[in-house]
Amino acid sequence: MIGLRNLLLLIWLFAAQAIAAPPTAEVLRIGSDLNALRDVSRSDVEASLKVWANEMMKVLDVPAEVHFYSNVDEMRRDLKAGKINFVISDGVSLLRNFDPDELTDGFGGGGLDEDNMVLLARKNSGIRSEHDLRGKRVVLLSENDISDLILETTCLHQFHTTCAQSGVIVSREMRSRQQVLQLFFGKVDAALVRGYGYDLAAELNPQIRDQLVVIKRIHIYPSALGLFSTGVSQPFRDYVIGKAPLMQDYPRGRQILDVMQTSRVVRYPKTILDPIRDLISEHDELSRRYLKRTAAK
Repeated sequence: MIGLRNLLLLIWLFAAQAIAAPPTAEVLRIGSDLNALRDVSRSDVEASLKVWANEMMKVLDVPAEVHFYSNVDEMRRDLKAGKINFVISDGVSLLRNFDPDELTDGFGGGGLDEDNMVLLARKNSGIRSEHDLRGKRVVLLSENDISDLILETTCLHQFHTTCAQSGVIVSREMRSRQQVLQLFFGKVDAALVRGYGYDLAAELNPQIRDQLVVIKRIHIYPSALGLFSTGVSQPFRDYVIGKAPLMQDYPRGRQILDVMQTSRVVRYPKTILDPIRDLISEHDELSRRYLKRTAAK
């Protein structure tokens, strides 16, 4: 899942790039996967993004378009046809719906601990490792495929069965801060949160670090990500992506960065998806090994 604010952040970044003349006459055509924006209604997403896009594109030195998709297959067809040349979605969707040679470098949030997730537990919960999660209450991010994959893969690895069969009780919250508070106040035993969300919550309330313990950090990018089509020329990609550090130099840019709880936007190679790809492969392998064996009994 990527939030509406994440997508606004990415669209604003395009406006921040328009400082020097573009090296080519290419058109920037953005495709947004609405299925990845599950925290708000689709009508609100489209209305908000159209307002923001119209305002931001006024200052662009390149022609730009924004397209919305509720069908990822249609978005992929349009990428192949050249109707769009920049795709915004979550990492799992990008891997499952696009071939490796269709997408290349892009950008996303690059704040402190933005590229990892943290498994937390209360110090008095009895949880010292992943193996202690059996029968415990764990809160995940709502509608977040990466969170689900991490926890299910953990259960398969530790218990050789699903989390449900292991007695792990799963609840969900929309924001990492809400997850941390649920854990802090003893509503749950463990939480799988975004790294930057945990760090921000602990900064606001130092008692959080006293009450909670980090069981594991998982180096994986869980947030909004935008990648260019390989059909876009290298000079044009470099022109757009290369201006990312200027984001923090603009008042409106700093405002959105603050809302997004990140300090900067940075370039990411498409290899940022490799840990997600490895996680999917590990989950599928463990499922074949243990779940099929169970079903055959």
